[in-house]
Amino acid sequence: MKTISIKAAAQGWMLRSDAIATEQFFSSGASAESAAIRLAQGLADAGENSSIEIHLRDGSLGRRFVVPALPARPSVTN
Repeated sequence: MKTISIKAAAQGWMLRSDAIATEQFFSSGASAESAAIRLAQGLADAGENSSIEIHLRDGSLGRRFVVPALPARPSVTN
């Protein structure tokens, strides 16, 4: 399972995940959360489970949810 976390940064919000090479920074928490959801959906499409953890400005965990992998689609053959 891949982990996606959102934490407060000096000026905005940081998205970090073991699914991507570098951190991403956003000016709003809503933008960071949208990016986290898009990343989790892409991972689900690729067959990977993920966990999104959203931390509040004080560092405490505000919300956590799991995005399960989507089942493999059967291939169509003629």
